[in-house]
Amino acid sequence: MRPRHIKRAEPQVSAYPEVVDDLTNSLKRRNFLVHHFWRERIQEAIAEAGRAQMCADLKTDCRLFTQTDERLSERVFDTLARKRGITAEMIEAAYAKERREAMKRYEPEPFTADEDPV
Repeated sequence: MRPRHIKRAEPQVSAYPEVVDDLTNSLKRRNFLVHHFWRERIQEAIAEAGRAQMCADLKTDCRLFTQTDERLSERVFDTLARKRGITAEMIEAAYAKERREAMKRYEPEPFTADEDPV
């Protein structure tokens, strides 16, 4: 049985077993990182060699997540987007707009010397 989110995506990804495998492996690794990584490996953080190994393992995870994202986008998302008339430029513009709005929302209020910071 596949995890719930992957199962929901199966109609779109089932023609690409490598994408399904990537999604499954990425989800399993993500869950391990969130729920067990530090608990199981905290002792390794003490020594430089342990930290180096942890960093190497996390870089491997980054490659897995990036590969999953690229395959999913290339084989599934881009095709679905094109069918709906969504271009890469439209996606970039929407992302840039959301980013600007988020930055504006969380921008700190300007501070002047006349104000009491406390």
